[in-house]
Amino acid sequence: MGFGWSRLGGQNVCRALWAVLGLFALIPSMGGVSAHAQPRPPVTDPDRDALYARYPYLETAMARFQQAAESDKVVGMAVAVLEEGRPVLIFTSGETAAGTGEPITPSTVFRAASLTKTFTGTLAAMLEEEGRLDLGQAVPASVLTLKGSRQPSVLEILSHQTGLPPNAYDNLIEAGRTGLHARERLAEVDLMCSLGGCYTYQNVAFSAVEPVIEAATGERYQDLIESHIFARYNLPNASIGVESLKRAPSWARPHSGWRRLHDRPGNPDSPYDDLPSAAGINLSLMDLIKWAQVQLDEETGLSEAVRTRLRTPYIDSLRETRRFSRRYQGRVSDTAYGLGWRIYQWGDRELIAHSGSLSGYGAQIVFEPASGFAFVGLWNSDTRYPWALWPTVMDLRTGDGPGDWLDQIEED
Repeated sequence: MGFGWSRLGGQNVCRALWAVLGLFALIPSMGGVSAHAQPRPPVTDPDRDALYARYPYLETAMARFQQAAESDKVVGMAVAVLEEGRPVLIFTSGETAAGTGEPITPSTVFRAASLTKTFTGTLAAMLEEEGRLDLGQAVPASVLTLKGSRQPSVLEILSHQTGLPPNAYDNLIEAGRTGLHARERLAEVDLMCSLGGCYTYQNVAFSAVEPVIEAATGERYQDLIESHIFARYNLPNASIGVESLKRAPSWARPHSGWRRLHDRPGNPDSPYDDLPSAAGINLSLMDLIKWAQVQLDEETGLSEAVRTRLRTPYIDSLRETRRFSRRYQGRVSDTAYGLGWRIYQWGDRELIAHSGSLSGYGAQIVFEPASGFAFVGLWNSDTRYPWALWPTVMDLRTGDGPGDWLDQIEED
C-alpha cells in the first residue's frame, strides 16, 4: 500500500493512509456528464519493506523529504510520489500556521498559484473536444488588444505566445488594480517579438481566456472549472479564491519572506484572485494526487485527444532551457510550453510539469506520461528546499545523479 509520514514538533510518525487513499476510488457521475470508471487502486504492498523492494529509490527519497522538512524555513509541507499512476509515498510535515500545533494533513488546503494554469488549459481542451470552444479563434479586441498586426488566438494566449514582455503589468495587479484595468493597459506595451514568435510567460494576458470561454459557453469560468474538473473527477478539497480557502476545515496560512527570522502566519489574500484563470485555485495534496492521476490515465481521466492537445510543445521556452540546463547540470536539455503545461526533456524522458508561487506558498506537479510517475507537492512558506525535491526524486529513480540537490542549498 502507499504509506505516509507526518512530522510535527520534530517527531516522525509512520502511518498507513488507507482512509485517504480509499477516497480516490470514488468518482460520482454527474447530471449531463457521463460516469467515469473507478480509478486504479493504490499499490497494495503489505509493508514498507515490500514497497522499498519494488521501488528502491523511495527509501532515500523519504530521507530527503525528512531533510527538507527539518529546515528552519519550512513551516508545513505535503508531498507525494506516484508510480504506475498510484500513490506510493505520501509525506506531510509541520503546521498549518506556525505555533498553533495544527498539523498539515493530506486534506490541508493551500493556494496553488500558477499551477492554476494547468486547470485552465485542461478546461479549454475539454471544451474544444465538446465543440464549444475554438482554440484557433482570435481573441476579440474588446477583450484584449495588443500592438501586433493581428489578434492573438486563444491557443497563443494559453501557450504564452503573445510577444509581450514577461509578466507584463503584474505590477498593476500587485498594486491592487483590477485584471480588466491591467488587461486594457496591455494595448500600450511594445512587443518583444511578433505574435507566435517567442515564449514570454504571462498572468494578465493569460486571464483574457476567461471572457472568451464565458462568451463561447454562456457559463462562468469558475462554474465550468467546478463542473468539468472539481466535481467530475472528485477533487474533494479544490476551490477557487481566498474566501473558499478560509472555509476549508484545514487550510495553510502563508509564511512570507525568504530571509525571515521568525515564522509568523500571514494573510492569504492575494491580488491575483482577480485573475482566477491564472492563479486562483486552492488545492490539497489529495487533490493534487488526483489531478496527476486525471492527467495520466485515459480510462479514468482525460481522453487521448485532450492529453495530446495539452502536451503538444507549441513554443520552445529557450530562456528556461538555458536556466534549467545550468541549474540541473545538463539533465534538462529542452523545455517548451503546451496548453497550460510546461514540457521538460530530462535525458530521454519527457516530463510534463508546472509550478506555482505566491508570497508564502509554493506548489509543484511533475509527471512522466510514459511510466505513470508523478511528484506533487504543496508548502506554506518561502523557502528553497521544497523546490529541490522533484529533481532529487528524478535523480534517485533514474540513477542520473546522487539526488543531493538539497545539500547545495544555502538560505540566509
